[in-house]
Amino acid sequence: MSSSQTLSVVVVAYRQREPLVNCLRALGLAAQELQRSDQNEISAVELIVVDNGDLSELISEASPDALLLKPDSNLGFAGGAQLGIEAASGEWIALVNDDATVEPDALRWLVQAGERDQRIGSVAAQVRFEGDRDRVNSAGIEVDSLGLATERLAGRPIADAEEPREVFGASACVALYRTSMLRELTGLDTRFFAYLEDVDLAWRARAAGWSAVYEPRAIAYHRGSASSGEGSATKYFLVGRNRVRLLARNATTRQLGLLWPAIVLYDLAYITYTALTDRNLAALHGRIAGLREWRSLRREGRAWRREVALCSPWTGWIQSLRQHLAYRRAAGTGRGGL
Repeated sequence: MSSSQTLSVVVVAYRQREPLVNCLRALGLAAQELQRSDQNEISAVELIVVDNGDLSELISEASPDALLLKPDSNLGFAGGAQLGIEAASGEWIALVNDDATVEPDALRWLVQAGERDQRIGSVAAQVRFEGDRDRVNSAGIEVDSLGLATERLAGRPIADAEEPREVFGASACVALYRTSMLRELTGLDTRFFAYLEDVDLAWRARAAGWSAVYEPRAIAYHRGSASSGEGSATKYFLVGRNRVRLLARNATTRQLGLLWPAIVLYDLAYITYTALTDRNLAALHGRIAGLREWRSLRREGRAWRREVALCSPWTGWIQSLRQHLAYRRAAGTGRGGL
């Protein structure tokens, strides 16, 4: 590996003010720690901040050395992150949510984990709830054969998340990506706007032969759904639409043929649940929007679609419930969104 490796860190800023400042300050400390370490060959860290919400003045004050990108409109997380990825010059790219803060040694551990094997395309951090630091928010992504994507170990005690291991993918809340993998896969699909874009990327990466690992020593803290609101109609719509897009692009014909009754049953149950608890049909409307694109997305996905290892069916039901309860507990609002 070259002795002049660069790590690019991309933050998409939207609405957050105090959390964003905390995020940027923590990244500054982590960048210093990474460059001081003699256990990796990162010689430079560039910080790229995409301003999706008229926060340029605040960003410049908090991180005057950051490369500030200001699109003409709000690109969502997926579009903003992809804009940052395209501007990055590093051999590694870390994505960090604007409402997440990393421990000073988190970037160092992420890079060390990624450097263990050339086929490691992404590294997942141990993300804990900001409001409940003894519990896991994410330890990587899991996907079952019904296409249900969940945050691995969400809501579990941090003692359950101490072992490094291979995972399906990394949650883009705090994740490290190999730039060559992102270039090969053309990065994030900006049409997702927000939610499940990291799962789509992970699924395509698995189909292409890339692996993902979880590094428990890379610790971060996350507020969770601070931009769209936990249990909001906006989040329900986006998750519903993007779930259909995820299946259309990545699920094999065999998978859909065998499991479509269970997939439909889950979605009907979910729509009913959200309609009763949150009194809106946004989850239904999102799925309808996704179904309108089904045929074109199926054709599009032929280029990369392959059989990949997924969790057993119904696993996602259980983990979705656990995740829902964990998010509701962390939010402290009595509401939650999956």
